Amino acid sequence: MPSPDPAVRLRDRFPTLRLAGVAAERYPRFINPVVDPHHLDVLLLTFVLSGQGHHLMGATTQKIVSPSVSVTAPGQTHSLVTDDNGLEVVNVFLDPDLHPLPNLQPPHDEALAAFLPLPSAPQVVTTDLAQVELAPSDTIAPLLDLLVQETEHPRSLDLLSSLRTALLATCAHAVIARGLIKATTWTHPSDDRVLAVRDWLDRHYREPHTLASLAQRAQLERTYFSSRFTKVVGLPSSEYIARLRIRYALSLLQATDEPIAAIARSSGFHDLSNFGRTFSRLMGRPPRQFRAETRSVRHDASDGGEGAS
Repeated sequence: MPSPDPAVRLRDRFPTLRLAGVAAERYPRFINPVVDPHHLDVLLLTFVLSGQGHHLMGATTQKIVSPSVSVTAPGQTHSLVTDDNGLEVVNVFLDPDLHPLPNLQPPHDEALAAFLPLPSAPQVVTTDLAQVELAPSDTIAPLLDLLVQETEHPRSLDLLSSLRTALLATCAHAVIARGLIKATTWTHPSDDRVLAVRDWLDRHYREPHTLASLAQRAQLERTYFSSRFTKVVGLPSSEYIARLRIRYALSLLQATDEPIAAIARSSGFHDLSNFGRTFSRLMGRPPRQFRAETRSVRHDASDGGEGAS
């Protein structure tokens, strides 16, 4: 397992990390008898399928149980230390800054928020999730096999995104099955209204919205609604809508030849410059460059597929 220079961006190493927000690599027998601290610029899920050792995460040391998964936040120092037999490891890299994580249904949304060190669902009460034990019924292995395969020879960015969602949902289910989260205790009766607006936005994000119109839908005062939405959902309502729109724009950029301006309008942006700024902020590159890179990956995958046949 490499110890990448923190200055090296992993999304430059894995095209699928840039374009779909996920990449995976397998180490059938990883042996590292010494402490080798390093950190990454993206989120790391370390799946240990077999073997024994210790996982140093910041100032703490965790005895590895296999099979299990542990999460390392961007910038967090970590190191795997093994015995002579080594570990069977699959590293899964996620880039939620450029590719927002999927919205899961309750209670899996709370479990995912507890599992990943992200600023979402702050009302969730968690236990120590440095390591989550896995069971055969979790069926993680087939998902990891496919994810590694699609990272090495990507056939479809939609498939990669679906695999990412399936893997995270499976991890969230494991968190629930192990009893690692407690039930949410709502301290504000109005939060049900806020969540109802969030669910409504998931279907109507391409329509025009204002903070006042959303607050009216929730039947709450505007400032109070804004505060509670950010607290409950983890993002301001404007940012939540923007990410849903950009996610929709991604699908159009990948699958169609529509002009950028038409895609911006279809996604809910009525100002092309605003669409470009928002897209570049969330994706790290302008829409036209993203489309070109997507087609490059598809072209390489097509060439690889023909060669393998």
